[in-house]
Amino acid sequence: MYVETTRLVVRTFEERDAEPWLAMVNDPNVTRFLPPRPQPTLETFRDALQLRHALEREHGYAMWAIDLKNTGGFIGQCGFHPTEPKGPEIELAYHFTRTSWGHGYATEAAIAALSEAFGLAGITRVFAVVIPENVGSLHVVEKAGMRSDGSTTYYDLPNLRKYIAEREWWRPQAG
Repeated sequence: MYVETTRLVVRTFEERDAEPWLAMVNDPNVTRFLPPRPQPTLETFRDALQLRHALEREHGYAMWAIDLKNTGGFIGQCGFHPTEPKGPEIELAYHFTRTSWGHGYATEAAIAALSEAFGLAGITRVFAVVIPENVGSLHVVEKAGMRSDGSTTYYDLPNLRKYIAEREWWRPQAG
């Protein structure tokens, strides 16, 4: 996977991403709105890398690395993974380094990922869940053209806001 947007490069994860990825996913400001989990390690990264490469080979989607186009620097991840708690669904997820917040990168990456999902990957429907207090993430899914689908429980977290996008109607918000 390699897609360029106006300001970003969306690409397949590589070994060189281990250090910046670990710094991001171990930052408590980045993870405060995520389900509790053990602290990620280099082994966690390597396991995730294998899983992501397998998903991309088999299904055409995965969680992808996000770089700034002008510097080539890693700023986050965005993409898809299958979930099973409520039946087979494909979830859009994104996480960005604290220094990249507030610049619209997450929205730009989410739109690129959704375009890829509904194009080459052939996905027909995706969802995202957001903790209501995560206002920034709520703006991302809305600006990316996803529609509210009520509240739900995922990852043992109740009252999450669920958003969906379907190939037949999805379009990112203008401006």
